Amino acid sequence: MKKIGISTVHTGFNYGSALQAYASKVILNELGYQGINISLIGSLIKGRDVRLKKVAVIAIRLLKQPHNIKKRVNVYSDNMSKPYSEHSKELFKTFRLKKIQPYYCTWNQLKRLAKSNDFKAFLCGSDQIWNAEALYVDPQYYLRFAPKEKRIAFSPSFGRDKIADYNKSIITKYISDIPNLSVREESGVSIIKELTNKDAAHLIDPTLLLDGTKWDKYLELNEDVSDSEQYILAYFLNEPSDYAIECIKKLTQNNKLKVIALPYQREMTDWFDIAPDAGPVEFVQYVKNASYVCTDSFHGTAFAVNYRVPFYTFERQYGSAGKQSSRLVSFLKLVSLDERFNPTMELLDSPIDFSNSKVVLEKERMKSVEFLVNALR
Repeated sequence: MKKIGISTVHTGFNYGSALQAYASKVILNELGYQGINISLIGSLIKGRDVRLKKVAVIAIRLLKQPHNIKKRVNVYSDNMSKPYSEHSKELFKTFRLKKIQPYYCTWNQLKRLAKSNDFKAFLCGSDQIWNAEALYVDPQYYLRFAPKEKRIAFSPSFGRDKIADYNKSIITKYISDIPNLSVREESGVSIIKELTNKDAAHLIDPTLLLDGTKWDKYLELNEDVSDSEQYILAYFLNEPSDYAIECIKKLTQNNKLKVIALPYQREMTDWFDIAPDAGPVEFVQYVKNASYVCTDSFHGTAFAVNYRVPFYTFERQYGSAGKQSSRLVSFLKLVSLDERFNPTMELLDSPIDFSNSKVVLEKERMKSVEFLVNALR
């Protein structure tokens, strides 16, 4: 069985990152290949991708952009300060070892593997591996270690609708050297056209390539919960806005439901009942069995649509980070559910029609598989 290397983000404690890495592997396996998630050796912090060269480059670029230092330090501090329970971290670790099964190697070892006949091709994607504002444009995520003919961009995201000026030159060069291009957002298609004059396919996130039935199978999920256990899932990567909390409270009162808050530990407040431990498997289980999903997350939205759970997506309170709403808006427009983004109070408890989203997702799954098959051919 021919091997396909996958270069994407799967470290840290992020449900979307872990699940998209696993989904990419599963899709390749279903196509008759052995999908292998690559993980470079040398992180300075266990469980995160913090390499010495990466830190050095970021430090140098910050010194050249002193106005950016405070903002970047705040973003990093925000991300590192979110308290995940030790049990949740263990659940992530278990998922990574049993499902993602990373292949650890150095950069030089990876270059040798890429030239060998053992690997037919390499994918970079999905997630925000091409972050437009990154201070370190990571060559791993542009497949610089592999021969050009083996490079495939499979639904990566820029996370923004434009490239920071300080990254345009290097990102243009890196993308120009990838013959098979696809991206996750419409804005990404425009960015690539503007930078390189190349046409890129617009594909859905890998997590959406598996429908609910397949996720149930691969993650061995339990059956639906009983009526007495029904709940609202509040999945917010940053603290929800006052308006989002107001909407959650109204849903709670109208439907007499408890509220489960993910992904990290929080101090108790009056808008949720419990913040349980959860790894990637538990996250999907919570979405599947929820009566409603309220979220500021792309993958929270994607899994709600996939499982056809009534949902409301709110503008994320990004704090020090730049806005990343383009990917959410792009996806919701695609499935004709954009009215669920920053919903009006009147929309709460209104019925939701998933019939069109089901048809669209089936069509988009075929489109993504066709892209992969052609690229690998």
